[in-house]
Amino acid sequence: MRAIARYAYLNTRVSEMASRLLADQEIDSLIEGHSDSQRAILQAGALVGRKPDAAADAGLSLEQRLIANLLADFAILVRALDGAARSFFVYWGCRFELSNLKTILRGKMVNEPAAQIRAQLVDMGPYGRLPVDDLLGTQDVAELLRRLERTPFAAVAREARRIYEERQALFAVDAAVDRRYYAELQEHVQSLDGSDQRELGPLVADMVDRTNLLWLLRYRFSYGLPPAQTYYLLVPAGSQLRPLLLQQLSRLESVAEVIARLPRVFAAPLAGVVTVTDATLVLERGGWRRAEKILKSRAVGLARILAYLVLREKLLRQLRAVSKGRRLGFASDLIRQATGIAAAFVAR
Repeated sequence: MRAIARYAYLNTRVSEMASRLLADQEIDSLIEGHSDSQRAILQAGALVGRKPDAAADAGLSLEQRLIANLLADFAILVRALDGAARSFFVYWGCRFELSNLKTILRGKMVNEPAAQIRAQLVDMGPYGRLPVDDLLGTQDVAELLRRLERTPFAAVAREARRIYEERQALFAVDAAVDRRYYAELQEHVQSLDGSDQRELGPLVADMVDRTNLLWLLRYRFSYGLPPAQTYYLLVPAGSQLRPLLLQQLSRLESVAEVIARLPRVFAAPLAGVVTVTDATLVLERGGWRRAEKILKSRAVGLARILAYLVLREKLLRQLRAVSKGRRLGFASDLIRQATGIAAAFVAR
């Protein structure tokens, strides 16, 4: 009863927002549509929250405008939280700021002009903590990471700097940033009070497990990384996939061998999968289905908020894939695969 009273307003707002999420059939209609695709995609992504502002949106890419709409929903929900719960969700939203950081790092590595880098960034509004001007003014990646160590992103900076000094590769730095993000997300879960932690913990642990498994398959079989390096780049936390099991899985030589050694919760839906691409589709859809189940349940609390945000981000990715696919003239089936609604996997 305490949770119902505490989160009554948020539960109402989440229900309102969730009612406007798009089903796979609606995404498919956008893929096959013959109207102004950019306008239709933007309208589909607006949902609730932020209203279009022609002056503010001038010069922004479609993706930037879609993310701005998602962040408007995010701001509505975060404003109604306090304490450790608010800190958790503010950190969850940090994923978009870390995307900005990766864009800056990528630009610095190829000597892209600061103005061009800035044009690609997402405006985080009041939730922005990244010192963008300071970072854009650095001479190289090494200096950028040193400056970053004096910010709230110090832990991310230290890990990324160590990896960069060892390998001088953007992929490795990106992986280090992502790894640190999920590790700190788990730490924020541990800071929640008992009931909130019990509710959010399993959902976040499942997200980490799925992310670790996706990374393990990609690092080993798409990028060809050795077992030790693969294991090092994984998040040292989770529920079903504990560190010892991840270490063992990292030593295997094929996707099929990895699937055969997985706990049933992952092995069953992955049965028969032989490629990393197919495994990615199955694992992502599994995570989305879990979020959909929580969102449709009668639960009232933080897990329902996170489930909505996960599905809102899913929609962002799908709309981005539709926009890019239509702009480049890709076949509808290829766009469906990119959005995760490929017919072969819908039933999984």
